Amino acid sequence: MSGIVLRGNRYSGNTIVSNCFIDDYMSEANGAQLKVYLYLMRCIEADDPVSVTSLADKFNYTETDIRRSLLYWARKGIVSLEFDEEDNISGIILNDPAQASETEVILPRKQPDKKRKPSYSASELAAFSSQSEIKQLVFVAEQYLARPLTPTDMRALLFIYDKLGFSEDLIEYLIEYCVGKGKTSMRYIEQTAMNWADEGVKSVADAKGQAKSFGGGDYLAVLKAFGITDRKPASREIEYIDSWRDRCGFSMDIILEAVGRSIMRTSKPSFEYADRILKDWAANGVESMEDIESLDAAYASRTQKPANVMHGSFSLQGGAGTSKKKTVNSKTHFSLERQYDFDELEAKLLKRQRV
Repeated sequence: MSGIVLRGNRYSGNTIVSNCFIDDYMSEANGAQLKVYLYLMRCIEADDPVSVTSLADKFNYTETDIRRSLLYWARKGIVSLEFDEEDNISGIILNDPAQASETEVILPRKQPDKKRKPSYSASELAAFSSQSEIKQLVFVAEQYLARPLTPTDMRALLFIYDKLGFSEDLIEYLIEYCVGKGKTSMRYIEQTAMNWADEGVKSVADAKGQAKSFGGGDYLAVLKAFGITDRKPASREIEYIDSWRDRCGFSMDIILEAVGRSIMRTSKPSFEYADRILKDWAANGVESMEDIESLDAAYASRTQKPANVMHGSFSLQGGAGTSKKKTVNSKTHFSLERQYDFDELEAKLLKRQRV
């Protein structure tokens, strides 16, 4: 989530609310909208950091509810919003209610991206769960996963059904396919669905055909990534690729990422080096490219001296710029205590090759 800069008038010691706001705006606003606005007034007075996430946690709302409240006040002219290139709210300007007028809020217009998962509200989840076909999907998923679905699981299921456009039978096969590989995390299931969507899978028949195609064609794709185009894979190389696919459960994009990194580090084809990278990722619970990015960021943060950083996601200033420092999600599920040092790995491999 990008940072927010909050700008507006500051007062000393108290949070002052305009009489114009009370007389002209308060009666039409709902509870969430009032809480968000008054808390922003309090934050600007105290120079406190704020974020959409912190506001949602403060009042036990969803992030979608907070965003809607901010858009409501923007339409009323009470606040002005700024957006970053990812369409996140990056700035909030508190305007004088006495001089505010209703205005059309122009939101960023980017090309639709099916892989951008929306934040579904509690009411949207409830409406989703009331559909008969979804009740059946939830039942099937809970039987395969041997546990009740959490709200996070439900959001992932809704994303696959609503945004990726998977049919009921395709989702059932997707869950069966992943569980059959020993992968019961909804995050892995969601990533597999996204991979299938990228590959044009629209039916169970497509999915079964795609699974079979992971054979010869993908062996050659790995060889090509290593720069080998004049022969078929050797039996030992096939064993490596099969273990990455079946034992580790990695998709082709993750396998090819490891191959690319091994080439960059050794300047030559090394299945052994790629195998060590992938085993390290598997030990750290990597299931998607996002996990790899988080692991890289965590390693970088351990090997760099910390800069002067404020606590909290966002900087709250009177006209100051927004910090661009990226932080690693503290909720990441895999351990980051292992030494993630490919220089050391390269040295060991080169020493082994000399012997």
